[in-house]
Amino acid sequence: MRTAALVAIALSAAAAAAHADTSKLAKDDVPIQPRQPMRGKNKLCCGYPLAEDLGFALRFYWLALEDDYDDPQSVKTPKTGGVAKVSMNSWVEIYTPLGLFMQRIPERFAWALRLEGSGLMRDGRVINYTGPCRFGYGTCFEQLDVAEHPFGRGAGLRPLIPFKSVAVDPRIVKIGEPIYIPEFDGMVLPDGSTHDGCVRADDTGGGIKKRKMDFFVVTYGNFRFLLDQLLGVTWITPHIEAPRCEYLRDL
Repeated sequence: MRTAALVAIALSAAAAAAHADTSKLAKDDVPIQPRQPMRGKNKLCCGYPLAEDLGFALRFYWLALEDDYDDPQSVKTPKTGGVAKVSMNSWVEIYTPLGLFMQRIPERFAWALRLEGSGLMRDGRVINYTGPCRFGYGTCFEQLDVAEHPFGRGAGLRPLIPFKSVAVDPRIVKIGEPIYIPEFDGMVLPDGSTHDGCVRADDTGGGIKKRKMDFFVVTYGNFRFLLDQLLGVTWITPHIEAPRCEYLRDL
């Protein structure tokens, strides 16, 4: 009986000690985490990761806006990269692949058009990069139907969708594939809405090789806004075959 009583006292003391330790941790604001479950495919959520955690480099792109290049000192336009080497007073002429004159524009704007792939002219025309050519600036563009491509065109005839389109290496991700990005889930967008983490591979790019992904954010101003929302996030973990993102799959 005495042995049983000693065992009971010891168990009681151990429980009290454990309780006391928990209380101390709580007072010190140390969160007590439950044991993490084994990782695997969540059939109701996220699909299969394309790489290890944070295995893809995150980049951004947007429409080049002619209005933003009226003022060389505007905070609406990027000042880094190759554009900084272009004269503020240099102008060029851009043409269609057939040699039809489109417009005379600041060379900095032409540089941005070539880099971003799509742009919005001051008169409302949406134009798209078509590749090198032998006319004018040496890079040709075409005018898009704004009813079909109001924000520019991605791979093939795919319209770019704000905050949903991403540019990928098609050898790694199939064009048209819905993708879940957990780092985007819950992100506040410039209009105050919340991102659900779902995007789609709608575009490609000369600089998009292997594990890189460019996120289409419409404007440079939106990019600056999202930098605060994604503070420190330069690498992401894209997943494919995520049921929650199936609504983005092509019909």
